[in-house]
Amino acid sequence: MQLMVQSGDLGPKWFHVALRAMVMMGESKTLLKSNYMAEAIGEDPTFLRKILAGLAKANLIQTHGGRYGGYCLAKEPNEITVKNVYTALGLYPPTPVSSVPATGAELFISLIISKAEDKFQSVLDSFTIEDILKHKIEA
Repeated sequence: MQLMVQSGDLGPKWFHVALRAMVMMGESKTLLKSNYMAEAIGEDPTFLRKILAGLAKANLIQTHGGRYGGYCLAKEPNEITVKNVYTALGLYPPTPVSSVPATGAELFISLIISKAEDKFQSVLDSFTIEDILKHKIEA
């Protein structure tokens, strides 16, 4: 049986790209352009901009348009939890029990998934962008 995420994995692409961009913004004293961040992260600029739009909508980052514009954190790095990023970008809605053919196991499966998600989010809530910055290893 394969684990969903194994030690050394970064999790879903959208999640680690968002966290890595937030870390870049957290250590920058100036506004960062999306193209610059995308190149540093090794990601497509359009994909990164979609993520940045979600983070801005959740008021985790600020956007400044124009020639000299860019992106920055909306709060101090110690005020933004990893859970904030996760919940802001939860890109895939859960599957409602009523949308699948009944086998009798759906409600218990739902309970298992709900408990696992609660524990997962609890762990994410115990870390901030500042924690990632403190543990960052220079490449």
